[in-house]
Amino acid sequence: MSTRFKGNFSATAIGSLPHTNAETACELMFRSLPEMPCWPQLPRISAKEEMCIQYTEGLPCLVIHADGKTVSIDASGDTSGALSGFYEAYLKNDPDLFQINPVCSAGFYAMIDRLNKSPQRSLRALKGQVVGPITLAGSLKLSTGITALYSEEFFDVIIKLMSMKAYWQFKKLSRYGLPVIIFADEPYLTSFGSAFMNISRERAISALNEVYETVQSHGGLTGTHCCGNTDWAMLMDSKVDIISFDAYEFMDKYLMYWREIQAFLDRGGYLAWGIVPTSPKINTTTLNDLLKKLQEGIQFLVDKGFSGTVIKERSIITPSCGTGTLTMAEAERVMTLTHEISLAMQ
Repeated sequence: MSTRFKGNFSATAIGSLPHTNAETACELMFRSLPEMPCWPQLPRISAKEEMCIQYTEGLPCLVIHADGKTVSIDASGDTSGALSGFYEAYLKNDPDLFQINPVCSAGFYAMIDRLNKSPQRSLRALKGQVVGPITLAGSLKLSTGITALYSEEFFDVIIKLMSMKAYWQFKKLSRYGLPVIIFADEPYLTSFGSAFMNISRERAISALNEVYETVQSHGGLTGTHCCGNTDWAMLMDSKVDIISFDAYEFMDKYLMYWREIQAFLDRGGYLAWGIVPTSPKINTTTLNDLLKKLQEGIQFLVDKGFSGTVIKERSIITPSCGTGTLTMAEAERVMTLTHEISLAMQ
């Protein structure tokens, strides 16, 4: 699929919006991302739309706490029945057994509804997203006190659950005859290599690859967004197709890996330049500021010997992160600027 998909500075988004009406949020996505819309995650509608709760349905031994905002895994009793039930369902390889409920993803269903009613001629790809297995496992605590990241059995379950949630979205979105991209978002990777995240590079890569390969084996493209700085070489050594980075705050840190970026592009990878800030800085930045910054980053790679044509074909424009924590006006400004940068670069 990657051979027939060219980035060409098309715009997409990371996912979250502060809206509380799924149709309005979806309308904004289609308007500002006319070539590559994604479905909106809407955490203000309900805590069930929070990134680390949204995809936990079907996780064995899950406990939703009274506040409705926190979840954990009860591993205090005998977990063998729950685990074997999960693996039995997983081995059927039927993504419908792992669907995401409308209560957890109003925006996904609004997007499907919209695609069914009025397909846009301008569409070139569709994007979905799940939380990455490392981020989910790193934020889910077991009753024993450790996070699922350090429980061999529950980490494996989470990897497989996210693989199936990604596959389910892929299957739903691929009905429209367009390339489908599924991101596994990994904000937790900013802790990779620190005392907060003590798993090996090999384990991190194999966890991610399992999710990527599930989507890729059916012809989809995959991406990972990390909103801070991380060991980008580790991510580029995985099988991911698209690396999404905060080009507004961390461009210089990412471009330090230019040799790895060259190898990543050589193997068919894409760069998603998160050039539009998703902080209050959005209120003072201008289109020209952002274009100048983006062009400087691209020029840096060209000066290192990269082909400008290849960079264009393999570049996507995005906001630097989700916009769920911003005001509605700020989020709409983020999306408008993302669209305008995409047009200017094209």
